[in-house]
Amino acid sequence: MRRSGPSMFGRTGALCALCAAAAVVAMAPPVQAAPQKLTLENAAPLPVPPRPNLGSPKAIKAPPRFVTPQLLDTPPLPELVEGPNRPSPAAKPATTPSAVLSPTPAPPPAVAARPGTPVPPSASPSVAPTPSRTETASLPPPPDAAPPAASATPSSVLSLVFDGAATNLPDATETTVDRIVQRLRASDTARLQLRSYATGTSETAREARQLSLARALSLRERLTAFGVRSGRIDVRALGIDNNGGDPDRIDVEFLNE
Repeated sequence: MRRSGPSMFGRTGALCALCAAAAVVAMAPPVQAAPQKLTLENAAPLPVPPRPNLGSPKAIKAPPRFVTPQLLDTPPLPELVEGPNRPSPAAKPATTPSAVLSPTPAPPPAVAARPGTPVPPSASPSVAPTPSRTETASLPPPPDAAPPAASATPSSVLSLVFDGAATNLPDATETTVDRIVQRLRASDTARLQLRSYATGTSETAREARQLSLARALSLRERLTAFGVRSGRIDVRALGIDNNGGDPDRIDVEFLNE
């Protein structure tokens, strides 16, 4: 009995030590295994996220279509018709002054006859004839009076001639430009109408109109440099419609002068 005591205590101690070691191992954190190297064989595909709901997309509007501008046709010039001349008022017929009636002379006084003197037969006093009613003599009407001569006025149309396809004003037109500026300064109501022409054919009518427009704008810019307001200048680019005159020119017409 004495020998079995120590062995019992030894076994119990060993069992307690073993339980304590097991408890320590259970409480220790688990040891993580080393990560494996990522390869194509062990790679797993990621899950595809769901498509977000952004609503229906708006329709894309088509860009505006470019439309080439078209040149407008210049309206024809109005035809000016000269009206008939008004007849001059007929001159009133000249009248002669009425005849002045002369007073009738009084009869001579009667002379008393002396006694013993025969009394001649008394002559009846002459009676002046009663004047007839006065007649007025009228002169024949004068012939139709000729219309008064028109006063000499400056020409209402001035022309500037260009060389070939040039758009700048020639040096020879400086005098004409000065005359235009002086007449515009003399009248506040005067306006200008620039009718520009250019050489061309029916196939090049568009280019001729563009050339005539460039010439008219060049002249308007020159006049505005002298202080003329652009609102007093009307521009008409007529191209090849030169009405039989010089094909490369600008007609400057004064209005309301």
